[in-house]
Formats: sequence, structure tokens, C-alpha cells
Amino acid sequence: MKSSPGIRDIVLLATAIGPANRGIGQYERQVLPPLLARLVERGIRPTVILSADGEVETRDPRVRVLRLPVVRDKTLARQIVEQLRIPLAARGADLFVSLESVYPFLPVPARKRMVVVHDIHVIRHRLDPGEYPEDYSPQYKLWAGLATRRALRTAHKIIAVSGFTRHEIQETLGVGGERITVVPNGLDHARFRPAGGIGAAEATRTRLHLPEAFYLFVGPCSRKKNLRLIVDAYRLVRGTSAVDLPVAVAGDMRRSARYAELLDDIRKPELADRFIILGNVSDADLPSLYAASRAFIYPSLYEGFGLPVLEAMACGTPVIAAESSALPDVAGGAALLIDPRAPRSLIAALEKVNAGDMRSRLVARGLARAKEFSWERTADGLVEAFLDQRSTDLRPWDPAEGRGRRSGCGSVPVRREPPQ
Repeated sequence: MKSSPGIRDIVLLATAIGPANRGIGQYERQVLPPLLARLVERGIRPTVILSADGEVETRDPRVRVLRLPVVRDKTLARQIVEQLRIPLAARGADLFVSLESVYPFLPVPARKRMVVVHDIHVIRHRLDPGEYPEDYSPQYKLWAGLATRRALRTAHKIIAVSGFTRHEIQETLGVGGERITVVPNGLDHARFRPAGGIGAAEATRTRLHLPEAFYLFVGPCSRKKNLRLIVDAYRLVRGTSAVDLPVAVAGDMRRSARYAELLDDIRKPELADRFIILGNVSDADLPSLYAASRAFIYPSLYEGFGLPVLEAMACGTPVIAAESSALPDVAGGAALLIDPRAPRSLIAALEKVNAGDMRSRLVARGLARAKEFSWERTADGLVEAFLDQRSTDLRPWDPAEGRGRRSGCGSVPVRREPPQ
């Protein structure tokens, strides 16, 4: 298959891939293999920029891999190196694509430039930290906010991972909708599936010393991920056995000093036996951990997409998710939606998921919803966006042309009613 006229080589920034992949790193690791295969099939020469410890699954000699001399977790050093190496790598390319929402501050001398934007939470947080909380360091907030704005300002086309993220970019920053394309995230159905079922789930549960019945929370203990809601709800339901199951918390705890107040509350005598802190869980264990849990609780205050919702559904696990940001649209009516700022909303959902046939109905709807997403479909959408000739008529966005930030922009453009 021939390439689109004028597109011969593409440089892809994917330095978020590392030994532990969550968030953007997980997106890059999953989408790159089918994406690279499709580009090569079209006669396009792809170059992938990785951190020193990043890996991409391809053995095709036509794929060039450029590794930076710093590892993914050396954030400051990596950012400094990226400022110099990325513009050099992109020089003369027909298309440069950042898969991670940000651009370097130096000019990127490719003929055309695009960016995949996962969310603009850092920008939202800086504009209104009370409404959009997070435990970012001051240095990260400064860098990520500027680097994201830089990407949005200098890209010819913006690829948003959800309709919600497109809405955020338009309404918060005034970017015209004609230069934003939505390409949803995918799902690895070979990993996240109910097959293997009881045996694998039971083995993982036993090895991790988990009780027979528990709920699951996946993510760091940050304010944005909102484990606080579960803690506050459990203060209200102590002793209600049908609802008050232990909660297993699987997430990166390397920055636990930032969550000290929340962790101290969890360790208090009245809650200490209700929360099991697992820390990071391996990619191999995560699917069976989903499958072993009674329900997956995801009360995040802000998500540009919310991939764990689909992962849990694909494993046959009922999902309770916040009614905020992209989560209602991603869940597609297959989850119980809650107010992420109201503990009693979570209690009502826990009561519902344990009553009658609601659990089996949620499982069936979740499995059907998860089938609508795959990384192959995401790769197809990205290739279509890369080669769309209409994008050649666009010029980078000028903030002076935008509408600016609109006051009172809601965080939930569409609310779907949960299953009844």
C-alpha cells in the first residue's frame, strides 16, 4: 500500500514508555506496535523517540528507534535532553507527532506537526486548583502547563483521546474545533478478558493475601484520583457487611509523602482493616486482580479518557465510576455513576451492586462495551488523521484568535444515566 502524497517519513515522540507503564506510557506501549505496522505498510518510514529504558514491540528494520541518553523516570534530565534532541531528530521530517500532549520549547523543524492530547488537567489545575486538585510538584506544574500550551499552539492538528478532551481544549483554550480530531484509546483484549477466570483470579488473590471478597481501586492516592471519597464513605458505613468490604489499592506509591494525610487516615484503627495497600501491581497481575474483585471503584475527579474503566469491564468486573469528565462517555451506560464529591453517592452504588441481579447485568453490559475498543482501531484512526490531506491546509493555532477561557465551563458535557 502506498503512502499518502507528501508523507514519506514520520517522527513519533514516545518517551513516556518505561519499565512501569501507566497513563501515557501505557498508551504509547499499546498503540505503537499496530501503528508502526500500518505506517510501514503504507511505505512510510517511522522514527520512534524513546527514553533509554523504553521498549517498543517491533522487529521491522524499516522502523528507526532513537533512544535518548536518559531513563524515563529521570524527569528533569529527560526534559532537558528532549529540548535539544527532539528538534534535531525532527529536522526535515514530513510529520512530527508527539504522543504525549507536550512539545519541547525549541522550534520543531518538521514540515507538519501534530500532537495527541490525553487531557489538559495541568492547565485546568493551574487555573482553578480548588476545582481541579492534584499533588503535582511546582516544577512539574510549570513545565507541563507550558509544554502542553506549546504543543497546542504549534501543532497543525490536535488529536484528542475523547470527545470530552476535545471539549476541554475548545472551551478552556479557545482552539477551533476544525483542527481537533478525536481518536479514542483502545484496549488489549488478549490481556484483559474474563477467560482464565476463576483459577487465575483465585491464584492472584491468594498470592497477594487478599480476602475472598474485596473492592478494587487502581491509581495513585492523589487528590485527582480521589481515594479520599472511598475513605470518607467508609467512615459512614462501618459495620454494614454487604457494603463494607475491604478495598485493595493498587497504584504507584513512590510519591507517598505527598499523600501523607490520606494515608495517615487509612491507618487509623477504625479504617486500618478496611484498606489493603498493594502498591504497584505488575502488568501480568492486573487483569486477574480486576477479575477477582467484587467491583472496581473509580471515583476520579478528572480523566481525559479513563482506560481502567474499560480494563475492568473487559475482565467481567462491575464498575462504579465518577459521573465527571470523560468517564460517563467511556462507560457508555455500562457502569454505575456516582457524584465524586458525595460519599453517600458511593454508598448507594455499593448497595446497588450487591443487590439482586445488578452485578450480573453490569458484567454483561461492561463486556459488550469493552468490545467496542481496540488498539488496532486506535492505530487506524491515528493513521487516518496523520494522512488526512485536509490538515495540510491548517496552520498552527494562534491563541489571539481563540475565544479564551470561558467561565463556568462544565466538566461533564454529557451525562449518561446508569443502569437501572
